[in-house]
Amino acid sequence: MNVTLIICDIDCDEDNIDPYKTCELGSYEYINCYLSTISSLLEDDKWGSKFPVLIESLDAKAKLEPETCEELITELEVIKEELKNHSLSKIKCGDIDTENTNWMLEAPFDTLADNLYDYFMTLDETNLTNTFYEFAFEASEENMSVMYLFD
Repeated sequence: MNVTLIICDIDCDEDNIDPYKTCELGSYEYINCYLSTISSLLEDDKWGSKFPVLIESLDAKAKLEPETCEELITELEVIKEELKNHSLSKIKCGDIDTENTNWMLEAPFDTLADNLYDYFMTLDETNLTNTFYEFAFEASEENMSVMYLFD
């Protein structure tokens, strides 16, 4: 299952996303690996304790309203700086089921990166943390929502 990030009107419907800005983030397992790494390293394994908007919105399938996007921006500013201080050896994807999928082979990791901020990429090879930030910022500025689409 792949995850796509979308900026849309507050009342948008996931069945009609054509006019909106989207970005394919990667597989659900890959995004979960990213979130697990953040929670493990930056929240002391307390899921959503410091970064509840980012960490909990994926599984809640939440649509983030403009005000919530502002909270997400604040979270991502901290995450960006903290991930830069951690090497690739700190990645935490161990609890994700890999038996029924080859998601690691298709994941858009930047294997030349020297820190976790630079390591996680979207499918179009842009920085994953920065993509979340840009979408949240644009949605906040334009009074729009951000939501996930699973396909």
